[in-house]
Amino acid sequence: MFHLDKEKFRVGMRTTKSGVAVGFCVLLFKLLDRGSPMLAGLAAVFALREDCSQSLHHGIRRVGGNTVAGILGVTLIAIKDFLGLDFSVDFFGTIIAVIILIMVCNILDMSTAIVGATATFLVVFYNIDDTEKITYAIQRVLDTVIGTSIAIGVNYLLPGAPQTPSEN
Repeated sequence: MFHLDKEKFRVGMRTTKSGVAVGFCVLLFKLLDRGSPMLAGLAAVFALREDCSQSLHHGIRRVGGNTVAGILGVTLIAIKDFLGLDFSVDFFGTIIAVIILIMVCNILDMSTAIVGATATFLVVFYNIDDTEKITYAIQRVLDTVIGTSIAIGVNYLLPGAPQTPSEN
């Protein structure tokens, strides 16, 4: 039914680096009085991979996906305001925007960013006040850049798993 594997009760370097990266996001946001470090912390955990090159690879895709999502969200809001249609744009526009978002992410080799980008689009379009949507979209991308940069820095500065001669 339920079995605890004692081997899994360990803290590895990637887990430690993730915690440290999120901690640095919290510290930086406190020092800059920037508000909630939640999105930067999430970006740090998502970006932190086995090594710096993988972290950079995933981080770039995440930033790109969030940028596309923010642009689509703000564009759809502008269309909605221009046409004066609420539910029609909400329903059909969301369907079209999500399809475009996924297509663009796939075309730009950012398929790993699709889920996060879709979340960004939906939050921008449905959960943020109309007067703050553009600012929020920009801040969301900036928070992703901050968290990703911190993850890459932590990954670079903290030691990784020892390599055997065949891995060099």
